[in-house]
Amino acid sequence: MARRFRAGVALGTLAVTGYALLAPPAQAGPAAAPDIEVDVTAGLSGHVNLAGAGLIPVTVHGSPAVDVADIDLDTVTIGDVAPARSASGAVLSHVGDVDGDGADDLVVHVDKQRLADGGELTPSTGVLQLTATTGDGDGVGGAAAVEPEVSLELKFAEDYAVRGGSEATLRSTAGESLDAVRDVLDRHDVSALIPFVEPAQAADLAAATTRAQARSAQPLPDLASWYTALLPAGADVDAVLAELTALPEVVHAYPSPEPAPPPAEPTPDLSPLQGYLRPSATHNGVDNELVRADPRVRGAGIRVIDLEYNWNPFHEDLQLDWSSDIGQGRFVRIETFGDDHGTAVFGEIAAVDNGFGVIGGVPDVDIYGISPVENLGGGRTSWRPGPALAFVAALKDADGQPFVRPGDALVLEQQTASPLGGSRYAPLEWIPSVFDANKVLTAMGANVVLTGGNGNTNTDDPMYTLNGIKWFDPAVQHSGAIYAGAGGSGLRAANPARSRLSFSNYGQRFDLQGWGQDIYTTGYCNVLCTELGNDHNRAYSRSFSGTSGAGPIVTNAVVAVQSYVMSVGLGPWTSAQINELLRSTGAPQTTNPQENIGPLPDLRAALRSIEVDAPATVLQLNQRPARDGSYVNPTVTLTADDGWGSGVNRIMYRIDGGQWETYTEPFRIRSLGEHTIEYRSNDANDNTEQTHSITIVNRGRGD
Repeated sequence: MARRFRAGVALGTLAVTGYALLAPPAQAGPAAAPDIEVDVTAGLSGHVNLAGAGLIPVTVHGSPAVDVADIDLDTVTIGDVAPARSASGAVLSHVGDVDGDGADDLVVHVDKQRLADGGELTPSTGVLQLTATTGDGDGVGGAAAVEPEVSLELKFAEDYAVRGGSEATLRSTAGESLDAVRDVLDRHDVSALIPFVEPAQAADLAAATTRAQARSAQPLPDLASWYTALLPAGADVDAVLAELTALPEVVHAYPSPEPAPPPAEPTPDLSPLQGYLRPSATHNGVDNELVRADPRVRGAGIRVIDLEYNWNPFHEDLQLDWSSDIGQGRFVRIETFGDDHGTAVFGEIAAVDNGFGVIGGVPDVDIYGISPVENLGGGRTSWRPGPALAFVAALKDADGQPFVRPGDALVLEQQTASPLGGSRYAPLEWIPSVFDANKVLTAMGANVVLTGGNGNTNTDDPMYTLNGIKWFDPAVQHSGAIYAGAGGSGLRAANPARSRLSFSNYGQRFDLQGWGQDIYTTGYCNVLCTELGNDHNRAYSRSFSGTSGAGPIVTNAVVAVQSYVMSVGLGPWTSAQINELLRSTGAPQTTNPQENIGPLPDLRAALRSIEVDAPATVLQLNQRPARDGSYVNPTVTLTADDGWGSGVNRIMYRIDGGQWETYTEPFRIRSLGEHTIEYRSNDANDNTEQTHSITIVNRGRGD
């Protein structure tokens, strides 16, 4: 039999079964012609994966015939299925120029399983029909062309060391036979086998992984063992997964994940500007304001990489360009979800300290973004966060060195579907390939901060079990990533400071929390819009929210600590070291500790506990010297200051090489003649100042 698949590379340890193919029901009859015909597209490039749960973005393209802002969201249906809604009941939607034609477009998100249950999505479906009405009662309608298929992620057993970029070159470099794998793929008409790691990058990734393994002293996943397999829409998914996972060559096989939309931007309130950066004791912030005055904690020399759909680098408070995109054309930015979300995240972290707008928590970092949407050629794109992170791990800079260096940070601003489906999102590491990639990146010395997801689910629930593994139990497995939950800002009576917000996922795997509401940052334009001319490059928000908003706050704290320890020669620190410091010094969660999202970082407390700067002591005499430079029984006063550090422990002095004394109050020099006073201080961290001295001549009588 002719083999039709295109091969790549793969690695794995887990199989998930029970993904029944969407069953074909009866087709609906023709709909009445709408008053206004609109162009509609579905998915990222028209391809719809029939395996697994998730949401499909459906875009209504604006035109002179219709302003999408006039469409009543409550009337939108795809077939007979309404779009998904958030926990608060809002339609999951976004308005923005998706196709770049200058007109706003409307994106709604519809649940695949509901489409299948309603008979709208089957292996033979060619179009999805959208209907809606405007506020004036006009009917709106259009058809989105779709190409159903089945997409799976799989990982070959690492001891097979599978490599290759085509069927002809697919091989086990360990010398094992892959005939059984080929037989399953051929029998189910697999049309393509796409490697996570392109063959040209495999050597670079292997070298980076070897260095990371030596650095971490632990075995690491082989990201080059991961593949995506594409099958026809009519494939028997359960049979394919069962046959693959029965093979010793395959350790993971599951439906490819679907993208999750960023949280909708809520109505703005009157929250104080950037309260999340202010002191913990007075504003429930993380106290970036205090330490930001110290150039050693502003992030200089550290790269932060945001896994993000899109962002606006030209915002006046970012002052970037498209060199901030490291996807190199393989991973492409998309407008499907707009660029405000990424712009808001960038602003929280790296907005320029320029005297206007907002300021980032660590404004001196070098910030970059990468979209997890892969360009597969032929106009086709696919959401592939695992391959995107593997790409980052293998990436080199202009000097041929690894782009990700020890001490750099990644913030993963994505989430994925939980077993509950719909808008009950799970942390991105629910995808096994993402877990593997994070383990490698952490071992490379990167600090990975993972936004915990807006699903209101307990990650300790048995539903989060894969192949017998309690996936989010840190005692069972741990990638090294730092999980961020969303906590209350304390600005609303309904949400006490540091309480878990109702939408935030939670569980023992969560490490730290950040504000999940009332975040003032760049993007969205819900404050000062009219005053600033509704300029996209001057758009600001005062209500960015979700674990998406919490993640950058945690990232700021992680980077500030890393920046400091590297500046003073103590670092870089591992994620585990930084996480332990921030957890032990943070302000604790205030309500329902059984629904754990961790403490809120307190940078003042964290950095004071590790600062290495000795105090500075000043000596003052109570009189001016005479013409000959002598004094008459002068009184000596010593004062010391430790800046933002751990605090002065004691001031010490001695006279003429005698015993060191602890200074308690001003003292007089009474003995005649020349005297040398030495003095120094130490702090609560036992940092001792270099000894200073002054020599004086006392001409007094003495008494």
